[in-house]
Amino acid sequence: VFQSFFRPLIVMAIIPLGFVGMIFGHLIHGQVLSFLSLIGFVGLTGIIVNDSIVLISTIERRARHQPVRNAILDGAADRLRPVLLTSLTTIGGLMPLLFETSVQAQFLIPPSLTIVYGLGLGTIVVLVLAPALFAVQHDVTSSLRSATVVINRLLSKRRPRFASAAAAGAAATGAAA
Repeated sequence: VFQSFFRPLIVMAIIPLGFVGMIFGHLIHGQVLSFLSLIGFVGLTGIIVNDSIVLISTIERRARHQPVRNAILDGAADRLRPVLLTSLTTIGGLMPLLFETSVQAQFLIPPSLTIVYGLGLGTIVVLVLAPALFAVQHDVTSSLRSATVVINRLLSKRRPRFASAAAAGAAATGAAA
């Protein structure tokens, strides 16, 4: 999916913020973090990573044919509705479990809290932070490429001097012998 080593870092940078949403949800509802909460976090991570990959892939595909700034804006606008619908339907489907009082549903509340609150924060972060990190990554790589070109030009101008100095030194030692 990605032709860069840095693009997966963009996707993975969003996962800790889903964890923050999980902690926030447990604090609001007075629940303790449990093993079931961590199982919910695994599911949350999958949803957030999927949303991020869909968004970044769309931006990458558009960046091949148009300027990066336009690709980011158009790609984010293009994926806004699918990401929001995926997240909102998941949150809406799990919301009744948060307020369930039956004994049978008590083990479903921690993973539901994790997914609902983590996805709520994660969706906002995906839609805002992922395009911003894509732009930062593009700017940094462009700057590094420019610096590499400048350094290569400077080094290529100096190479003939070193080569001619080495040749002159070899000629001097050959003439002295």
